[in-house]
Amino acid sequence: MLEEFINHKSDILGVVADINSLQKENNKAGNERLIAVREQLISNHFNLVVLGQFKRGKTTLINSLVGNEILPSSVVPLTSIVTILKFGNEVKCTIFLNDGTEQDVQLEEIHDYVTESGNPENRRGVKCACIEYPIPLLEKGMQLVDTPGIGSTFLHNTETTYEFLDHLDAAVFLMSADVPISQVEKELLETIKSSTQKIFFVLNKVDNLIPKEIEEMSAYNNNVLKEMGFTVQEIWPISARKALEGKTSKDEELLLQSGLSDLEDAIGNFLASEKGKIVLNTAISKLKRITLQIQSQIAIETKTLTDSEEELENKISTFHKLNANLKKDKEDIAYLIKGETIKLNKKVEEMLKDFEEPETARIRNCLQSFNEDNNNAKPTALKDDMQKMIKAEIVKGFDAFKEDVEPVISDSIQETFNRFTKRSNDIIQEFKTAAEQLFEVPMQQSEFTIDLAEDKRFYYMVQESMSMTEEEVKSILRTFMPKSISRKMVLKEMIDFVASEVGRNCGRTRSSLATRIGSTFKQYTKEISNLGNELIENIEQAMQKGKDIRKDSAESIQNELTTLSTTSGKLDENMKKLEGVWNEINNT
Repeated sequence: MLEEFINHKSDILGVVADINSLQKENNKAGNERLIAVREQLISNHFNLVVLGQFKRGKTTLINSLVGNEILPSSVVPLTSIVTILKFGNEVKCTIFLNDGTEQDVQLEEIHDYVTESGNPENRRGVKCACIEYPIPLLEKGMQLVDTPGIGSTFLHNTETTYEFLDHLDAAVFLMSADVPISQVEKELLETIKSSTQKIFFVLNKVDNLIPKEIEEMSAYNNNVLKEMGFTVQEIWPISARKALEGKTSKDEELLLQSGLSDLEDAIGNFLASEKGKIVLNTAISKLKRITLQIQSQIAIETKTLTDSEEELENKISTFHKLNANLKKDKEDIAYLIKGETIKLNKKVEEMLKDFEEPETARIRNCLQSFNEDNNNAKPTALKDDMQKMIKAEIVKGFDAFKEDVEPVISDSIQETFNRFTKRSNDIIQEFKTAAEQLFEVPMQQSEFTIDLAEDKRFYYMVQESMSMTEEEVKSILRTFMPKSISRKMVLKEMIDFVASEVGRNCGRTRSSLATRIGSTFKQYTKEISNLGNELIENIEQAMQKGKDIRKDSAESIQNELTTLSTTSGKLDENMKKLEGVWNEINNT
């Protein structure tokens, strides 16, 4: 299967080389997308990220897959920096720093950079570490990624793992056979749901259980995962410890007992079939589009060379009118989108107004209950505790509000996008059809989509209720008052404080949401403005080249027509090759 993948990739790269050569022969500018397709095929790597709660055995699993204990492991939370393992003919370790620099280190020194004990709180400023290693599994195009365990006592470790999720292509999610799935693990799984369609669920440390217990734990975890919306084809029970021992000691029986071979086969099959198929199909689709665009340009240039002077001028004039109309239509849509932004911000404003008063009342009721439950507390201590309680309740209340409001915003934005995307694509389709009829040439133009901005940061803050001078005065006054009166003063002060803090955080939330909404619509408007520009540019380039050659001799014109015809024929041959490879890959 892997051999087939390599052969198909080679065939596609051959087509890339042919198209690139044809571009050069016709003095065409380098096609960035063509280069991108080639680079993607050549590199052909994807990140298989190993995830899980701390002390689930992630590092041990990676070492067992590698077949050597090259990553440091410990009985305490250890890994603190993302470490990437990739294929290399020789062992090489590179440390990438946050300041953009990098440095090579010995493999034995990696502990000093990627572990909590060697690099506490990442004082060295390490962004990530990369280890090149001559491993057959990695030679197939996979990069193994070790991440810090989530849920440890070191909060920054959890943050580091979450930050890397954008680079995830497929995941190995490691669970432990001795404990059920925790809430922390469930939260991580919810996060990666949208990041990848392929997750290998692995149950580690099965050497501590009998077969019946392994079956029961697998079934339990499977049910939890299904309730979360995951389609679990299989949970692989393994002992990473046994697997590592088996590989390092070349004990085939121990390796067999570990269960690692089944997981390795599944990963290898995924790379060779599923992932490989996606990579190849994507490359073919992109190449087809590039080829069709080149053919369109050739056809337009041919028309420019063969039409009469009058026909050509009429076509150019008509095209400029079409272009101007398209530009005006896009400007109209951008204006309407601006109105939708204002409308959605008003909607958020109304939701915050509906939220603010009852939320203030809720927290005030909590204060009253807290005061009654702590009737023996001293006024000063009572005030401190009340401030802490207000902060906790504000976070709780606004988090709940965020969960309620975000689906409303997302749905509103998506409805707007659906409406205007359809309108925009209809407009560009009309333009394309008119251009096709004008030049009698088929052309390519894709539709587009855009998602809600992913910046989901919300910050809730509780300020000190008064200045030190005011506090000193009130503190002095309280010393001359009965305890009951002092407590009443504190309660009233905190009740008044609630309203100002809820209002202030409403403003903070309003600003955060407005920024996200504005950023999303701004990006969408930009996409609208660029829609059709590539198509227009291709047409204008083809027309301009034809016009320039028309100034030359009749012989030059005929030579160019011959070259264009030859190029078009070769492109047709490459299209047939791509169709053939596509059919072989997809068995059609």
